Amino acid sequence: MDKIEFGVQIEPQFGYTYSDIKEIALHAENQGFESIWISDHFMIRPEAVDINCLEAWTALTALARDTETLRFGPMVTSQSYRNPVLLGKMAASLDHISNGRLYLGVGAGWKEAEYNAYNIPFSKSMTRIRQLDETLEICKRMFTESMADFQGKYYSVNQCVAMPKPVQNPLPIVIGGTGYNTLKVTAKHAHIANFAWNTPIETFDEKLQVLEKHCKKIGRDYSEIRKSAGLVLKIKGIDPTMPAPYTKYTGNTQRNGKTVDEATEFINEYLDLGVNHVVIMFPYGEEKESITRLMDEIVPNLKSL
Repeated sequence: MDKIEFGVQIEPQFGYTYSDIKEIALHAENQGFESIWISDHFMIRPEAVDINCLEAWTALTALARDTETLRFGPMVTSQSYRNPVLLGKMAASLDHISNGRLYLGVGAGWKEAEYNAYNIPFSKSMTRIRQLDETLEICKRMFTESMADFQGKYYSVNQCVAMPKPVQNPLPIVIGGTGYNTLKVTAKHAHIANFAWNTPIETFDEKLQVLEKHCKKIGRDYSEIRKSAGLVLKIKGIDPTMPAPYTKYTGNTQRNGKTVDEATEFINEYLDLGVNHVVIMFPYGEEKESITRLMDEIVPNLKSL
């Protein structure tokens, strides 16, 4: 059977310091997690003037030097926050710095408040999806051609010398999103499709069927695309080591936890759909203990292992 690999999701917008993220990453690495993921946001809310929000790619670069085997990536970077050529250059460089441990996680972008605050044009949804397609086309050409050239409707690159190439060939592209048109881009470009967060099982299954149809239309082997589930999970009996600073801006409180048996059944439902990559967001301050208990008490009882 396929190996099930686990990643942990960190939301810098919740107020993490880099020391917090580093500790979680090293613990995840020691416990056998495959990856750590960082969301690409600039703030949690415009009024959250006292909440840390580290920039994703800077934090990932630090993790590349502070870890040894852990893979990592943005989950997911907004295609329109950075020029596509710059994004491709950043990805290739970080893949070199980490000796081939980067996932290039990309999405169309959605958080309008950030676009407004940072004066980034917030285009219509369909436009952002088309921009995502062009961004990935440019990145792939940069990764494979000695000089990248592409003239698109939204983005262009002019005989760009793109060196170094990524260590990984191909550098794995992860696309996050479940919209019909986003899944067209996933079918065309992605090595991994991630549906998040806690997408209902029935919906998850329906979206996989849509992805498969898109693959058939373009002649792509659907089985080539790895299926990844983004899950939010609180394990019952674990208390946070520190209060979550973001709750005063979101109103979020700790959810009722799942027992080990309930958590096992919860994950198994996604594995039954062919998922073999699971990225989990644990409650703020509960990450390290949750990682340990997941690996010790839940993973041994997953039916696909």
